[in-house]
Amino acid sequence: MAAAVVLKSGREDPGGASIIVGTYNDIDILPASLAAFTVQSFRNFELVIADDGSSQNYGPLLKEWAPRIQHGIQHVAHEKHGFRKARILNRAIHVSRFDTLIFIDMDCLPHHDFVRNHMLYAAPRTAIIGRRAHLRREVIPPPLRILERGLGFNLRSLLRLWLQDKARVVEHGFVSPIFYESSNHSLQGSNFSVNRSDLVAVNGFNENFEGWGKEDMELGVRLEFSRVKIRNLRNKVIQYHLVHDRLSQENPESDCIFDQTVATRTIRAPIGLAEIREGDFSLKRYRT
Repeated sequence: MAAAVVLKSGREDPGGASIIVGTYNDIDILPASLAAFTVQSFRNFELVIADDGSSQNYGPLLKEWAPRIQHGIQHVAHEKHGFRKARILNRAIHVSRFDTLIFIDMDCLPHHDFVRNHMLYAAPRTAIIGRRAHLRREVIPPPLRILERGLGFNLRSLLRLWLQDKARVVEHGFVSPIFYESSNHSLQGSNFSVNRSDLVAVNGFNENFEGWGKEDMELGVRLEFSRVKIRNLRNKVIQYHLVHDRLSQENPESDCIFDQTVATRTIRAPIGLAEIREGDFSLKRYRT
């Protein structure tokens, strides 16, 4: 494996990517997720696990799988004090080593060309967003089979699963050469990419969001207010979300923060990347 090129800034070759994976107590799906990243068609990336206070021990699995990831795995965590996804994602951004940042959740398995297609369209002043198909957990192949054959989902197999009531929104589950872009620019945190400089300009995620909901959408509108173009490539950047019990859809505090951002056309998060202090999170590195 060729060594990464280190720039004067200390960042590595900008042709690579940092994939930031949001997680909380997902150890049951961790091996399948790591296997799906191992077989990506584009390999020049690191994984940064953004762990919102899991009680499970990810260490042994991350150590086992890190040699299969070209630039290794970083595991960023903080203590559990409710739902603080925005805070831990900022710390994952802080330690990441590449300028193209791709965001995904642990319960969303990436299509074989997920990273490749994000990288294909990535550019400064542009954020790429996507959507996801929803699958029941029992249809996900075991990790060893993923290593041998990939996830193996295509339009035909997804339609079959849909007819069996084992899949939903299958129209977002395949790569299409045409009609792949949507005008819906609402950012979903489980599937988007953006250049580091554009995130720094808006101070990253707004850490006033505590509790579920809208921390991703609020980032999206602040990026748009800062004149970052958002492109929804729903049939290019593909992932498969594992169906689970839904969190509560009601969070008045998050709604209030979001509405205030929109009303005031706020660009910079009041508490975000610039407010990170060393030692207010833990970091473990697992390298190749």
